[in-house]
Amino acid sequence: MDRPSIMSSPLEKALLRLQVFSKGPSLGHFLKLHLAINDILNLRLASRSLHDLFELNKVAFKTIHIHTPVPPGREQQIDALAAVALACRHIVVKIAFPSKASNSPLLQPPSAETSPYASESNTSSEILSEIIESYCPYVEPPIAWKFVVQRKPGDVDQVLLEKWCQIFKLLSNMETLHIACNGDPAWPGCTDIESLLVILRIALERTNPEHLQTVRLSPIHAMGIMHLRWAGAGAYGEACAARDPVWYRLKVLELQILNPYHQISKSQTQVFDKIFTDYLQSLSRTLTRLDISWIGADGPNPFAAGDGYPNLKFMRSWSRLEELWLGRVKTGHDVSLIKQLAPHLQRLMVASDVLDKDGESTHQAWDDCLVQHENHHKDGSEWMALQEVRLSALPAPLFQNRLA
Repeated sequence: MDRPSIMSSPLEKALLRLQVFSKGPSLGHFLKLHLAINDILNLRLASRSLHDLFELNKVAFKTIHIHTPVPPGREQQIDALAAVALACRHIVVKIAFPSKASNSPLLQPPSAETSPYASESNTSSEILSEIIESYCPYVEPPIAWKFVVQRKPGDVDQVLLEKWCQIFKLLSNMETLHIACNGDPAWPGCTDIESLLVILRIALERTNPEHLQTVRLSPIHAMGIMHLRWAGAGAYGEACAARDPVWYRLKVLELQILNPYHQISKSQTQVFDKIFTDYLQSLSRTLTRLDISWIGADGPNPFAAGDGYPNLKFMRSWSRLEELWLGRVKTGHDVSLIKQLAPHLQRLMVASDVLDKDGESTHQAWDDCLVQHENHHKDGSEWMALQEVRLSALPAPLFQNRLA
């Protein structure tokens, strides 16, 4: 007995004809432009003929979210990813470990060196949870990082690493990678979270995605940045061996960092400042845009941190940097020094809190400090002087004597 043929609705027929005619776009193109992503996903579920239509998948799966570890009650779907991977351009990876209160280790008491602002950790956890929730539908307790397993930085789960290499190979058209994690904003050492960050870094270096140009770490914590280092002997697990690594092709880096300074000791602050400087400078060759925002309390501007942060100083030129965006940074921006470090800078956007009309709440407003600075120096004499100054790694007094 012959199987009955599946009849297509007028909507399906129109969407299946997405070609562009000489007189202009077809009806299918017009409909596609006015369909929301949820509508397209529902159409894929309801219509077998539309399920594998690349033109619709290109819209529906332009941005995908990957949760690691896999949320409870769900399974890993590598095969499903393979079916739509070529349409994916923007990838959001959420690292979130659920609470393990049943086998959680006892929390260590704060050391004598630690700053006494322990009450701020709850606020940071709430902010962190809100940010992660805004990106992904699965939310864990904000203190979940207190119950993760401690690991050695060099220990890499090879099975999990191979799975991530497989995922990144499938996502060959990836242009933007956004990593969001619920890490401890203080100084936890290497836990499951940091270990996963190391795995993601190594997987990216092994697969070396050709089109990746933007990396967004939001939110990220101090130990997260430490474990994402890739250059030289500072890399954990496996050093980058590629001649043309993915990091040399990055154009945009966006960081939303949980401010650790009120929760770590003086010695830890010195270590973090050096690590943060080293990580940023390892990407200074190619970045055209850098966004740095602090979560919680205001943090330093690494381009002009001042005497309070002696280890947070750049000794390398940012020759291609055109845009610098700074959010929740402490006041006082030495535009001349920033311009010296980034001679081709075109925009210096700094966020400030502006009082709303109700007089109670505030919102962030962005100002171009570079334009304001140039308006005060229209004759250009200061910029001509800056062009004659070379960056040097020599100590300041010796450098000044040499100029004299």
